[in-house]
Amino acid sequence: MTIEFHTEALPLAERAEYWTDAVHQAFARFEIQPHEDDAVHGALWLASVGNIHVGHVEASPQRMARTRGIIANDSSGALLVSLQAVGSSVVAQDGREAFLPAGNLVVVDTRRPFLRDFPGSFHQNVVAVPIDLLDVPDAYLARVVAQVYQPTHYIGGILASFVGGLAKAAESGACWAGANQHLERGMIDVLTALIAHEGRLDGDVTPTAEETLRLLIRDYIRAHLDRPELSPSMIAAAHHISVRYLHKLFQGEEMTVSRWIHRQRLQACREDLARSDLAGLTVETIAQRWGFASLAHFSRTFRAAYGISPVAWRRVAAA
Repeated sequence: MTIEFHTEALPLAERAEYWTDAVHQAFARFEIQPHEDDAVHGALWLASVGNIHVGHVEASPQRMARTRGIIANDSSGALLVSLQAVGSSVVAQDGREAFLPAGNLVVVDTRRPFLRDFPGSFHQNVVAVPIDLLDVPDAYLARVVAQVYQPTHYIGGILASFVGGLAKAAESGACWAGANQHLERGMIDVLTALIAHEGRLDGDVTPTAEETLRLLIRDYIRAHLDRPELSPSMIAAAHHISVRYLHKLFQGEEMTVSRWIHRQRLQACREDLARSDLAGLTVETIAQRWGFASLAHFSRTFRAAYGISPVAWRRVAAA
């Protein structure tokens, strides 16, 4: 059975709350802010395939944020597999930011903060797969989130076709009686295959000692981001290795250890500046709570990373 949500029949003042609740019922709870002064416009078709939620979304320009505050009060954990059907979007999670054009697919994890920004009107097909249905380690999921998979990617393309087909059937009100179990299993299998391939995880390959240590170090950094003294020497001492070896571990990675710490701190500040429940805190207070000792330095690096000042970003997010 397909459930439909439409904002058009509602008074403008009631649409934002209605739309937020509809998206929550379908996938997860977000902070949703329309880009324009007008109220949000949206339509959502939702169907269940076993324990998986399948939806087709059509909506006006908006920004969705899954923040630490929301996660603290929402224990649900799922992977959201999103196929951009019309329009484009930007997704950011775990220090990674990607542009998603029409026809491409992305995966995000609702257990950790992320941002979705839709600069124009859009159509998107989304499948929410509960984490407990997937037999894959969290460490490997981190390699898949906020990565864009094009239709030409041989597993990503298969997954995109699967998601698109399920969403189209949901929108049309198709009945899957008797087939739910097999469709659910098919979705889980293809998604697991993508994670296995992109995470270099298969039955014959186990992570090396260095890979495991890098994952432990990243977890340690996330847990101590709010400490100004967090540094390569502190991290090395906590893991009983030399600073030289620590830098060697990250030689082949996209960022150095120091750069990764800095990017994680900026992302945490960006999320907090967009939180309505933290509007009473100054920009300097938020910067300090994530390890920035100097407001001037924080403002410069924030603008360099995101092309906008912290004050202006907070104003845009609040609007």
